[in-house]
Amino acid sequence: MTVRRPLELNIGGKALLLPVYFPSISSVKTALQPQDYLQVLASLVGINAQFLVSAFDLAAMAQPADAAKLLQSARDAGALTLMDSGNYESFWKDAQGKWLQPSFHKALAGFPFDIAFGFDEQQPPTDVTEHVALLVARWKADQAAAGSCQIVPIIHGDAQDLPGLCHAVAAQTDVSMLAVAERRLGDGVIDRARSVLAIRNALDQLDRYVAVHLLGTGNPISIALYSAMGADSFDGLEWCQTVVDHDTGLLYHLSQADFFAKQTAWFDAGLSFQARTLVHNLEFYASWMQRLRAAIANETVVDFCRHNFPANVFRHCAAEFGWSDS
Repeated sequence: MTVRRPLELNIGGKALLLPVYFPSISSVKTALQPQDYLQVLASLVGINAQFLVSAFDLAAMAQPADAAKLLQSARDAGALTLMDSGNYESFWKDAQGKWLQPSFHKALAGFPFDIAFGFDEQQPPTDVTEHVALLVARWKADQAAAGSCQIVPIIHGDAQDLPGLCHAVAAQTDVSMLAVAERRLGDGVIDRARSVLAIRNALDQLDRYVAVHLLGTGNPISIALYSAMGADSFDGLEWCQTVVDHDTGLLYHLSQADFFAKQTAWFDAGLSFQARTLVHNLEFYASWMQRLRAAIANETVVDFCRHNFPANVFRHCAAEFGWSDS
């Protein structure tokens, strides 16, 4: 039985349109502080209606009450807020011994969110039964601490094991979404796309639709390709690490934003270089995802890729996935 792909998910009474991109906020490998990015995203709900913030970064802020107010203000304006487990930041800051599941639960209780990723195990058991049991137990503990905030389990594993793991966890938890890391899907984008399709096929054996979120996917071309394979949700730092060319969807070094600044009206808005580049990128992602959603709803996603990918990239995808190249 294959369940039809929905156009949206209901998250706490809010409609999460699919597919969706969550701009990520992180203290790792970014130019500004998390509170600066949070201020930008909370003030631009009209352009971007969802974003992700790390629980680790929120807990480390000098003024957490101010961050909580910004989050609530964004939610009141209609934004859908997503809390990350914080394990990415704790790894890079060598704080894994201090950032434990109780720390995450304290953040869940202290900040207002609509949805959150579960506290993931980066080095899970090799035994599949033990692995699934750990994932389900972690999810239950996180969901109990989260109250009305929905918890999305993160599943780590080898690419060949992920379809079965995802099916088992979804069956035992009744979640509406689960997450996997893009980097665990294979070495190259083609193998990763095939892994997404395998996960989608496994989940479609259930009697309900379960959305798939890809952690660390913010490249527009990758988002479109993985969406064509059945992924539904994405997060990434590209919106604040690079600049996007609106004409091609290609990403460039952040310092090259001057070359593309006149593609939007923000060039003349009197903003700083950083601010205008961030909103330039957010405006692109909003348009890209809206057009991608329309293509999926109309079952013309291959045409979307044909018209928006560089010609050589589309030809490669067409050859690999049996798409018509004309």
